[in-house]
Amino acid sequence: MALFCILVWGTSFAVTRSVVQQIPPMTLAALRFFLAGAFLWLLTRNGSARLHREDRKWIAAMTLSGITFYFAFENFGLKLTTASHASLIIATIPLGTELVAAWRMHYWPRPAIWIGAATAISGVGLMMTGRGGGGASVSGDLLMFGAVACWIVYTFFVQRVGGRYPYLVATRWIMLAGALSLLPGALVEMVVYPLPHPNLLAWGQVLFLGVVCSAMAYAFWNRAVSALGPTAINTLIYFIPLIGVISGIIFLGEPLTPALFWGGGLIFCGVLLVRWR
Repeated sequence: MALFCILVWGTSFAVTRSVVQQIPPMTLAALRFFLAGAFLWLLTRNGSARLHREDRKWIAAMTLSGITFYFAFENFGLKLTTASHASLIIATIPLGTELVAAWRMHYWPRPAIWIGAATAISGVGLMMTGRGGGGASVSGDLLMFGAVACWIVYTFFVQRVGGRYPYLVATRWIMLAGALSLLPGALVEMVVYPLPHPNLLAWGQVLFLGVVCSAMAYAFWNRAVSALGPTAINTLIYFIPLIGVISGIIFLGEPLTPALFWGGGLIFCGVLLVRWR
């Protein structure tokens, strides 16, 4: 189950990069999470958990940071840059989380964190300034850093309500609320962009993103964490960028440039240094 999640989450960058060329970014995100929320509702409709009044603001904050703004940045970013660049930039989330945690808890980060941060940032700089085409752009890469910041914020909000509700029930609330929050952006896109006419492949990709990548993968990941434990399973997350790069090369024909190869290697080394214990 865990490997299934890693494969589909890694592949989702290439799939989103493909489908966002036919369906506008906010519209795609809204469709994705309506599907995901509906599927999770079918899985959890017999659940009896009720949302406490004092937790509503945290669920709203998680929705805005982890769904609305995160996927706005990611989908617009993937419209302008490659799946390879996007997946490697997303890999810097653990690095940013460590630095924010140090700032919030008022402690000086370990030397390994500073060295890892410098290594990863140099890799990002090499990757963004390298030549080689393939559809990558600095503006798209910068938008992906907006997604990184949103997910770091979401991670700290999760701690506020963690363990109070069944995981899939809380995820269903967030996804349905996220779909509703994405609707205004989708309506604006209907006015700004011509009415999209996606082909059958694009609709299949939307179904894959909504049902497989969002709903099924969350359910499988939850089961896998229970069986393997969080420490063992979190090491698998480092394979997501690798799958993202490989899927971009195979499915979208993105080039494996020297800048991507060496920049991605520096990002991996930097993140591993940050997470070293």
